[in-house]
Amino acid sequence: MTNDIKKRVHTIQAKMAESVGSCFSQTELGHLNALVRLTVEFHGYLQGVWPAGKARDSLRSNWPAGKLLNDLQSANIDPSSLDYICGSVFAGVESYISVTRGYKVLVGAMDSRIEWSTISFPSIKVQFVPMFDEFVKEENFESKCRLLLDLFKLQIVFAGLSYD
Repeated sequence: MTNDIKKRVHTIQAKMAESVGSCFSQTELGHLNALVRLTVEFHGYLQGVWPAGKARDSLRSNWPAGKLLNDLQSANIDPSSLDYICGSVFAGVESYISVTRGYKVLVGAMDSRIEWSTISFPSIKVQFVPMFDEFVKEENFESKCRLLLDLFKLQIVFAGLSYD
């Protein structure tokens, strides 16, 4: 993890911990911090390896079911980085469940904006990057936490589709 990513993770974690106050237990706060770290790392991963321009458009428009591995290879995604990202996401599922449970009891809790059926491999970055930007800027804890949970949903789908 680069120093820039570490700094961003710590800044977001501190703001969210301050905002949540005593609404989350220490365990839930630990899981929240884990989701923040995983989400910031995933954003950096997408920004660093996903194809740009015509290569990205080709990947998006020509993505046939059952050919994910070939598409990942054509996107120049390093298999060891992909294994790390997928393993990290799978390891974070317990944190996702814990934070979701804690979030649902908050007075200002909102429903997810993402429907599982609308997520596809080609749309992940298209959905993830603007939502991540919104997450970083959001000041309200309930809205920020909802965005974090939705971002992690996208990571779960990415990892599930990428796992071989």
